[in-house]
Amino acid sequence: MERGALARQLMSRRGIGKTRSFDAPLAVRFNPAMPYANVNEAEIFYEQHGSGPDVVLLHGAGGNHLSWWQQVPVFAKHHRVTVYDARGWGISRGDMANRFVLGQDLVALMDALGIKQAHVVAQSMGGRAVAGLARTAPERIRSLVLCGTTAGATNERVRELQDVLKERRGDGGLREHALADSFEAANPVLASLYRQINALNPKRPKGFLGRPPKTYTGSMHPVLSEIGKPLLFVVGEHDMITSPEMIREAQGLIAGAAFYEVKGAGHSAYFEAPDEWNRVVLDFVGNVD
Repeated sequence: MERGALARQLMSRRGIGKTRSFDAPLAVRFNPAMPYANVNEAEIFYEQHGSGPDVVLLHGAGGNHLSWWQQVPVFAKHHRVTVYDARGWGISRGDMANRFVLGQDLVALMDALGIKQAHVVAQSMGGRAVAGLARTAPERIRSLVLCGTTAGATNERVRELQDVLKERRGDGGLREHALADSFEAANPVLASLYRQINALNPKRPKGFLGRPPKTYTGSMHPVLSEIGKPLLFVVGEHDMITSPEMIREAQGLIAGAAFYEVKGAGHSAYFEAPDEWNRVVLDFVGNVD
């Protein structure tokens, strides 16, 4: 089966199988029956499930809204869960001039969907959107869960660890380190599904998610500290992109932030150990509610 075919079949069953024709007119590309929000000069695909306090799940660069298939049914039992494709991922579309649009899109989508305040759960790249939300609309955050991301909370030690991890990864791209080696060996079908979901994403502009220039010495930790909302960092034991040591360092920059390490998992702990990940995040959110 060609790369991405399994996930395309899954999307087709959900009524979104014709969206791969990116060069077609909008009337053809986008089924008007599908839930799109036209916000911030972008067309953002989203889904909402359940009812109760709002939870917004932000996927990483290796995923899209389908990545949360192991979370949505569980979280939706007691919450209204919103998942969406970031612009340029999945079947959302919009100009990708700079990374700042990720945070702007999140605020605009929350406005469009009437989400006044939410528990915001971010995986990896989702931390970029959190940074924008925290800077521009911190009152919309009820709590934060940062998974495999520092959301820009950094210092010289974090930057050193980023360099060390990059050297350890070698020439392979980040996608090659999205899952722990042990998980791939024990769960080849799920590992294949992860890559099939990833294969649905169009190519993004080179450097869109690159690290800031070495001359940049800023950090998000003063902003994240100042908003004063409950914050939990979650990281996989074998994460080769944002290691436990790096996340511990970021946690130490934010007063009151909590930390949890998922043993045996890699960068995608939500995918690799969903039962444990769901329990930890729901317990944290429940204590806030």
